Amino acid sequence: MGQTPGPGTDDVPGLVISQERWTDVSRQKPGRNDPCPCGSGKKYKACHAAEDREREAAAPPPAPAQHPLAKDLQAAMDMLGEADLTRVSETLDTLGALLTRWGPAPGLRFDAGAFNTYVSRELERLEEAVERDPAQARNALRLGTVRELGTRAFLEKLRSTLLARATTPGLSSEERQALCLGALLASTPKTGRFQPEDRPVLDVVFGVQFREWGARHGQELASKLETLAATADLPDEAREVLRKAGEGEMAPLVKYVESDPRLAARIAQEAKERAERVEAAMRQADTPSVFAPEEQVWLTSVLWEPLSALKAPGLDAKARSAAVSSFLGAMRRALDSDKEFLAGMLERLRILSKDATLSELTLAFYSDAAVAFEAEPVRMVLAAILTSRGEPKARSAEEEVLRADLEAKTRWTAEDLEPYRKLLEDQRLPNAAERIHRAQEWLRAHPIAM
Repeated sequence: MGQTPGPGTDDVPGLVISQERWTDVSRQKPGRNDPCPCGSGKKYKACHAAEDREREAAAPPPAPAQHPLAKDLQAAMDMLGEADLTRVSETLDTLGALLTRWGPAPGLRFDAGAFNTYVSRELERLEEAVERDPAQARNALRLGTVRELGTRAFLEKLRSTLLARATTPGLSSEERQALCLGALLASTPKTGRFQPEDRPVLDVVFGVQFREWGARHGQELASKLETLAATADLPDEAREVLRKAGEGEMAPLVKYVESDPRLAARIAQEAKERAERVEAAMRQADTPSVFAPEEQVWLTSVLWEPLSALKAPGLDAKARSAAVSSFLGAMRRALDSDKEFLAGMLERLRILSKDATLSELTLAFYSDAAVAFEAEPVRMVLAAILTSRGEPKARSAEEEVLRADLEAKTRWTAEDLEPYRKLLEDQRLPNAAERIHRAQEWLRAHPIAM
């Protein structure tokens, strides 16, 4: 290896030192009385200490690391400073398109239960106003929702979520700036009062979530109307709006059903009778379970505590009401946290309703159940848990044994479910194994006594 003068050795004539050795030795600054790393044999304070201090003092301070969104945040701030707010409006449209594309996600929507409850209640209250002036009624609904749900806590969560999403790879600069603009508009003072209606980013969230609510509402109406069409004569207008709903155009259907109280009443009555038929059938021992085995294990885990409280003996009216509310809340949270559960169950029920190997009675049950569970998922899952007499059919003798072992335990832990998860994985049932994994994750935080 060649020898080169080390840095700062000009005052030591003839001294040569390996550049690598100098670098290695000087990684840690020596003490004043330590030997100087240049190799002169002198103490560091009497050799290169003064020179090193001068060099350190003359060195420019390191440039602060730039925030990855600095340019986009500055661009968003520049937009807000413009007298013409056209660009702000267009950028908020881009933000709305992003929220729509990503779909419902924590931090990007108002609480689903609170939103649905508030909107449904207000639409009933504004029914006459909707007929007189739909645009004005919708504006009143938007304003009320924003004031009710646009809390400081929600805005803070929205702000942090938008900034986190802005670092998603693959976004265009316009999309990053839209997310940064939304984050800036979601910022609130730490103290003092603020007006939610002055935060246009909340209008964006409301618009996206209200369109999603309308689509779900329309799909439920379409499902109910299709069932009614199979058993009753409908006017041509009803069949036309039903055809449009099948193509994704829900507005005419919603308007038609709301304009005909008799038809709406018939649909509501049909839905009520169907739900009652399904509930009555589930009380029969020979009715097959609507759940798959792993779904029942998952539901048993996440709902065991509120279900135990609901079934506790000696509850007075007030305690029972509180237990019912707690159980329904847990049920909604479970369904909201696992969208695949309901979608998978509905798909399975629809397939079974067309299985030619089953009896007509069983086919009718599955057909009714598919419609009822889609229309009122919380109510029907609750009914299935509380009334069902049928056990989910295991796929193999091994699975039956494992489930029997689980039911015999007085306490469940995540480790207890591992053999079951492994069996489903070995049987090439990845979705079922994943559901058991989710139950394990829940049990790690919530061990339950059976």
